[in-house]
This record gives sequence, C-alpha cells and structure tokens, in this order.
Amino acid sequence: MKNLISILTIILFTNIVSAQMSIDVQAKGAANSTWLLNKNISDKGASQDYAAAWGSSYGVAANAYFGMTGVGIEFLYSTHNAAYTGAYSINDISTGSYTSNVKLQTIQIPLMLKFQSEKGAYIELGPQLTNISSAQFERNGELIGVPFNDEKEVTDLYTGSYFSGVLGFGSKIAFGDLPLGMLVGLRLQYSFGDLMGVDGEGYALGSEEEPGFWHPTHEPTQAVSGGIVIGLTYTIN
Repeated sequence: MKNLISILTIILFTNIVSAQMSIDVQAKGAANSTWLLNKNISDKGASQDYAAAWGSSYGVAANAYFGMTGVGIEFLYSTHNAAYTGAYSINDISTGSYTSNVKLQTIQIPLMLKFQSEKGAYIELGPQLTNISSAQFERNGELIGVPFNDEKEVTDLYTGSYFSGVLGFGSKIAFGDLPLGMLVGLRLQYSFGDLMGVDGEGYALGSEEEPGFWHPTHEPTQAVSGGIVIGLTYTIN
C-alpha cells in the first residue's frame, strides 16, 4: 500500500511539474437547503420535527490548475438555517403548536482538490473550516389559544468552529475566446464532530461532557446542506 501511494504521489507530482499552469479567480454565490440534524430531535416525533430551511453564501475563490488537476481556496460569508415544527398535547388532546428556526451566521473556508475536463466540467472535494459568528433562535406559536413569540441569542450554546466534508461538481462556461466565464454547479456539505446548539424549542442540546438538562443522553449535532452554485470566473493562463 505504501508503495502504491508513493507511486501515485510521484505520478501526480510529475503531472503538476510538466503540465501548463492556469489560475482561476472567481466571485461566487450559492442558494442552499440547510439542516441541523440531531438524534434527540429526531426521536421527539410530532412534538418536535424538522422543516425545510434555506440559506445562502457568497464570496471569492482562487484556484490553481496544473493541467486537469488543481487546488483551490475560498472565503465565503454564509447563512445556515434550521427550521422545526411541533405540537403540544395533553392525553392526545391538542393544546397548541409552534414553528421555530435557528439562524447561523458563518464564515466558511473550503480547501478543495479539483479535477476539470478540457470542456470545463469539474469535480471538487475537500475539507472546509466553518467559524460560527452568531446564532439566533426564534419560535412562534400558540398554547391553549394564547399566542407567543420567543427570540434569543444562542451563540454561546454552539461550538465556535467545525469541519465539514465538501463534494461538488459542475461546469465553467466560457464567454467565447474571452478569459471570462460563468460558473454553474452543485455542492454538498456534511459536518464532522458536534455543533451542539439548541433543539426546536430552544433548549440546550449540551455537549458530551455537559449534556443539556432536557437531553441527558447527549447526541451530536451535524450541519448538512446542498445547493446550487453560480458565479463568474476569470482565467489567467
């Protein structure tokens, strides 16, 4: 196995040295379906369930290609939202319901390994560091006919940063013979570790060392997203 890895490394290095280098500078944005998943929430049934949520990101990227292989780094300002719905009841008699959401403001820094074809199609994968700058919780509903609204900042209940695995693919569409082009693609992200945070009612999910009061058996929280990426790219050969 070590010999195989060494051979592949030598082949990749040889291709990089002998290939023509090009640089892409990009401005890009994305619209994503975003989720915060936790088994303690999943096990709540009708009293607490997931709902569709949407987020966005925008920023800049720089990629260096050596022939068909490249590496890239991006700096993205992002919003990662999570939404929930729930029902209150006593002895199976409905007493109310609510909707809630969590809004994470983040800075994402993906470091990507890229492969592209001569016609501009590409596939990318790599790790991403995400820093959470703020987290806001909001809940609206009614209980026994009385409406309520609950808002609070929950930044301190989330981890400060986390890593994700990123997979994407798409195409660069050139504007004729110009170095400018349009970027269109799809990107999926799944976090590793534990974001901690709150559930759909705003109660702390806690950590492995300090489980939340309402969730004494701790389960990790994962951030998941997938969406469409569009942008402009400028290529320097």
